[in-house]
Amino acid sequence: MSSRQQTSADHQPQHPSRRGILIGFWVLVLAAMPVWIAFDPPGWDLAIYHTAIRALAAGHDPYADAIAIQQLFHSQIALHPTDAPPYSYVYSPITLPLLRLIGALPAWLSGSAYWLVYLAGVLTQVWVGMQAVETNERRYFIYLTPVAAFFPGLLANGIVLSGNVAYILYALVFLAAIYGWRHSSWHWFYLAILAASCVKAPLLSLVVIPILSARRQWVPASITTATGIALFAMQPLIWPTLFKHYLQAVELQFSYNRDFGCSPAGLFSGFLYDRRIPYSPASLIFYLCYAIPLFALLVYLSRRFLRGSFSLKQWLPVLLVGVVLLNPRLLEYDVASLTLPLALIAWRFFASFTTPPKIIPLFSLLFVVTNCFGFYSWNVWKLTEGPLLVTLFLAGSWNLLQLSRRPSGIPSANDAIQNDAINSRTSQMAAPAHS
Repeated sequence: MSSRQQTSADHQPQHPSRRGILIGFWVLVLAAMPVWIAFDPPGWDLAIYHTAIRALAAGHDPYADAIAIQQLFHSQIALHPTDAPPYSYVYSPITLPLLRLIGALPAWLSGSAYWLVYLAGVLTQVWVGMQAVETNERRYFIYLTPVAAFFPGLLANGIVLSGNVAYILYALVFLAAIYGWRHSSWHWFYLAILAASCVKAPLLSLVVIPILSARRQWVPASITTATGIALFAMQPLIWPTLFKHYLQAVELQFSYNRDFGCSPAGLFSGFLYDRRIPYSPASLIFYLCYAIPLFALLVYLSRRFLRGSFSLKQWLPVLLVGVVLLNPRLLEYDVASLTLPLALIAWRFFASFTTPPKIIPLFSLLFVVTNCFGFYSWNVWKLTEGPLLVTLFLAGSWNLLQLSRRPSGIPSANDAIQNDAINSRTSQMAAPAHS
């Protein structure tokens, strides 16, 4: 087949019936949203931000106000053992000037603008995930886009209704990364990282994305990291009391709410917490024991990528999952952006030894079994999500290592599947000419 024929085959318009099914899926999802919201009111994280804004408007310390409420609740927990515990505003004092600015706007305006930006962030995360999809995979993965937001990390969860700012921050960072890959310009990415880390300091770990996927990025990434650390370190000097209360609010997230997340370090901390064993510094040591080898593996794979052993679309899902795993505290909204990347890793792992008709039942089995565990309880959801992240990251890494060891000229299973699909489409196009 000539290159012109292959290009033509690769860019055939979507079949009308498939397009109709996809539109139908989106319509069903949009129609179901008002019903879901009626039973599960959205914006519980946004309500925490609003409470902080009101505290600032009243001239109060938002951390101290929230801490007082938490301490009162837990001092009387015997009176309401089944009630959900209160949460406090846990973003650093550098974010408070922005809250004051938002508080100066009419509530209807700031609220509407936030939800619009939030919706754009959710859709952007889905769009970014689809950028790693190969042509032969698109016909399957396009049907996952309407529901991807409701399965963060491949496990069902309603966190998309929370209104958590993480959806906006991850969308901003990953969108800037897409720009960096396409234009070989990373300044917008580094600005996005600094902005995101001012809100959520652990997001500074995402700064390694250009190091692992582009050349000559160690210096700008190091400067960005140093700047992010400096912005955090100067806050106790500028706002000593606020910063002290901020650290106390963060600590209460763990000691009161057991909010360790689903990362390996988070699951280990929860294990120690449940047995009344001090989780610090043991959790930090445990984190370093896997984070250092994890980063070393990412660097090794990135060198293979830069040598051309595999494409960016093949590298992207593994890269994103691995980099997010460097965050020591992963919550539901942190893994929300990984839904499609994780699905791609699983799909490609199965594709390394079988064909699409067999991949679908294998993938469906993995999806159903893991979600059955995740549905059992909130703690089991985290206990399922953490190992799932690690397992699929290792599976994706193994797949890339196999690709990198493949002699040039020998097609992989994915290449063979794509060539079969191209040949099939070409035959169908040529059929009328022989009739």
